[in-house]
Amino acid sequence: MPVILTKTEFQGFREQLYNEFEHRADSKMDLLDALCSNNYSPSVFQLSLNPLFRRGYSALFKAIEGSPSSPLSEEDTPQPEDIPLQQGDEFQFLDLIAQVVPTPKQRPFFLFGQDCTSIERRFAQTLEDRGIVYQPTPIKGNKPITIGHSYSLIAVLPERTDEDAPWTIPLDMSRVPTESNSTQIGIAQMNAVLSNPNMPWTDELCVLVVDSAYGNHKFLTPLQEHQNLVVVARSRSNRVFYQRPIPCEKPPSKGHPTWYGERFDLKDNETWHEPSEVDHTSYQTRRGRTINVTITAWNNMLMRGTKKLPTHQYTFTILRIVSVDESGKSIFKPMWFIVMGDRRDEISAVQTYQAYRQRFDLEHTFRLKKQNLLLSDFETPEVEHEQQWVQLVMLAYVQLWAAHALAVALPRPWESDIKPEASARISPSKVQQDWNRIISQLGTPAAAPKPRGISPGRQLGQTQTPRPRFPVVKNTKPKKTVTKIAA
Repeated sequence: MPVILTKTEFQGFREQLYNEFEHRADSKMDLLDALCSNNYSPSVFQLSLNPLFRRGYSALFKAIEGSPSSPLSEEDTPQPEDIPLQQGDEFQFLDLIAQVVPTPKQRPFFLFGQDCTSIERRFAQTLEDRGIVYQPTPIKGNKPITIGHSYSLIAVLPERTDEDAPWTIPLDMSRVPTESNSTQIGIAQMNAVLSNPNMPWTDELCVLVVDSAYGNHKFLTPLQEHQNLVVVARSRSNRVFYQRPIPCEKPPSKGHPTWYGERFDLKDNETWHEPSEVDHTSYQTRRGRTINVTITAWNNMLMRGTKKLPTHQYTFTILRIVSVDESGKSIFKPMWFIVMGDRRDEISAVQTYQAYRQRFDLEHTFRLKKQNLLLSDFETPEVEHEQQWVQLVMLAYVQLWAAHALAVALPRPWESDIKPEASARISPSKVQQDWNRIISQLGTPAAAPKPRGISPGRQLGQTQTPRPRFPVVKNTKPKKTVTKIAA
């Protein structure tokens, strides 16, 4: 992983971040430093006891309340029946974050990843717009759902080797309202990222990797307006696609033109025609196990769409991934990928597979944000304040990435058995362990607090109006009523 920022450059980065805050910049910088050094606080409230947060606990919550929320507000959220178009407004911190995005040297494209995560708020009856969101459960037989909010993350996946730590560079994290879905928010995020002319990936080849929740025409078709974008989406194994129709010498003068050719059923290998390409690659796990991968490609495939989203004019490539061990025993179930974009031929099948393998780094990002950066631990009855907290957590993670070249591994006393090559992997948690040393050497742009005395507080006899209760939003389709005709 290349060196991103020197000490002087990192100080300049923090100065720019400090100047981006319009309100309570000093408190926000102290809060970000407390988050970046958090190794023990189990709650947001206890961050006020962190030595890097030099203010009172009330300043902590005022800093969150005065933070900028995600630019994709409820007013800008596309409606379910609309297709998100390009967003004219740029993300507030996008220009700043783009400064720490390294230019790829080993691969000919910028790699982006997109996924959703949930924040559980089952008992927050005064929190508005709660819905049924996905959350995995270790108990077999239970539905993997909970009550809360869902957030969509788009991030840059920098180049790395198998020995490097799984880093990502978050660009935006927006809440998914109940009247919308992750597909629409994801399109709006990608449009905003690619439409900014000041970004380093402008006019460069970009690749977006997503899981099977995005492998449909509602997500893939609107993104085809970006000619420099190639989307790699995992597909369910029960999908049916179609070959490109064979052109007729004399097209019929009447009737509907032929849009689809022969069926291509992923479950039925008898419908598979001769593949366009077959590649082989292998990699070694951290435990020394060799995995042999066979990649089979079929070009010029089609999927069915709708009148509003006609997909017959957008061809794509289907990849089948088969992984076996050294003895030839199958390790995973075969995976299917959809590769769509005008410039998909510039990426080999092996590069496509390696790019999708890196998508799992998003899962590591979600786990660290929830465990170390307290993403899901800020319990507030205000939706806006929750969104502002998510934005601060994202900026804290970006700070960790910007400082990873300055950090050194500080193993704990019980980590003496760690191998030297393993300790050299600077992960986000190791940057957190070394954050106090980094800040003590470089300092902070935030000014020292000034005591203002004790607030008089609420007047005697003053009462607060109880907050309204909001029901859980359930997006259910109305049942169709069948009218019986009397005989």
